[in-house]
Amino acid sequence: MYSTILVPLDGSERAETIIPYVEQLAQKQDVHVVFTQVIEPTIRSAILNLEKEREVAYPLQNIDQVQHYLMGWKHQFKQRGLSADILLLRGVAVEGILQAVNFTNADLVAMTSQGKTGLARTLYGSVTSGVLNKIHCPLFVVQSKQPEKLSQINQILIPLDCSYRAEKAIDHATTMAQLYEAKIILLHVVRTGYQTTAIGDLDSEITEESVAKDIFNRLGKHQEVERIKQAREYLLNIRSELQEQDLTVEVHLMYGRPIESIITLANDLNVDLVTMTNQGRTGLSQVLYGSVASGILNGSNRPLLIVPT
Repeated sequence: MYSTILVPLDGSERAETIIPYVEQLAQKQDVHVVFTQVIEPTIRSAILNLEKEREVAYPLQNIDQVQHYLMGWKHQFKQRGLSADILLLRGVAVEGILQAVNFTNADLVAMTSQGKTGLARTLYGSVTSGVLNKIHCPLFVVQSKQPEKLSQINQILIPLDCSYRAEKAIDHATTMAQLYEAKIILLHVVRTGYQTTAIGDLDSEITEESVAKDIFNRLGKHQEVERIKQAREYLLNIRSELQEQDLTVEVHLMYGRPIESIITLANDLNVDLVTMTNQGRTGLSQVLYGSVASGILNGSNRPLLIVPT
């Protein structure tokens, strides 16, 4: 599914957290890896003294150090029999990364959500969010605080909202599942403003008696049962389709706020990857679902594969 992976770096150990994941994926697929860095102006903003300054000049930056740094990663990958190259750009980070995507025809961008410490860390985190909002290819993101030993991807969580947009993440998740022989976990969250609640055995029929009474006290009984039944049928149909591809699949249905529910289930099941799209349903729901992707990016410590729609 992926042929070229673009890996933006900033010279920090935090940003390098993504590299073991990229190497692991490159060993499982015949992909070309491009390490890139955008050389930004050392001064982002400053007040001009109009009485003394008539010209604007930026401090010169030597690209040799950046080139040497990226070449080091290229050589390491080459020594392991992997295809790799480097690309240097100048300008603003988000625009530079997007330009690199177009220049290299990358079909996957892999990066860490936070880079250098202090203010630079915050800026790098905003770079990831900026790329997420504008990118047109999948984005694979890991948090900078990951275990020293890279764990195998054994469980992949796919949050779905019953829309065709959200389902575009399924192909990417199934590819990962086949590469890593991982189990797929399907999740649908019945959106409410109340506390997160899990629905029980989905292989059994949903009845009014099988749903918590306290939920019915807060919400319309008949309407909620119908919503749950439709969601259950939807999840079971997707499960059947994936099981026909010899994939191991389990399903979960929850009440509550989507971001909280997704993060809760991901932590409870200790999933290794969350795969979702950046947009779900159209209209207002699309905006809400887009905010869910951003919320997971900012609130979860799980690796995240976001597919643009």
